[in-house]
Amino acid sequence: MKFAFAVLIAIAASCSVGEAKTFTKCELVKAMYNRGISKKLLPDWACLVQWESSYSTTATHKNTDGSTDYGIFQINNAYWCDSHYGSNLCNIPCQNLLTDDISEDIKCAKMVYSHHGFNAWYGWVDHCRGKALPDIRECF
Repeated sequence: MKFAFAVLIAIAASCSVGEAKTFTKCELVKAMYNRGISKKLLPDWACLVQWESSYSTTATHKNTDGSTDYGIFQINNAYWCDSHYGSNLCNIPCQNLLTDDISEDIKCAKMVYSHHGFNAWYGWVDHCRGKALPDIRECF
């Protein structure tokens, strides 16, 4: 009986691991470039993600206003994704932003950027604006 329980725990753990990913800088840069982010803006995006989520797809952050930021780009549920809290301008469930497939994350982050620029992210404002950005030349 103990062995069967241990096997079930091991299977459950291995299933959840498949959903989580911590990207390298170059993996993220290539994924973003392949989904239409201009090469010129990639250093800013890499810096933003470094400070917002440390490149982790499962990052979440509870804000003082009660909202939550989700995923690698820390998309906020007050406006952009649905967790039964606020608006859903990106038309996606917030849980979709916590998987290793970042296609929807990039699409939504591009929408946030089109409305507010990088100023929508405090990680970028505090750590990237006007500062040395990550060197992405080795990624191409």
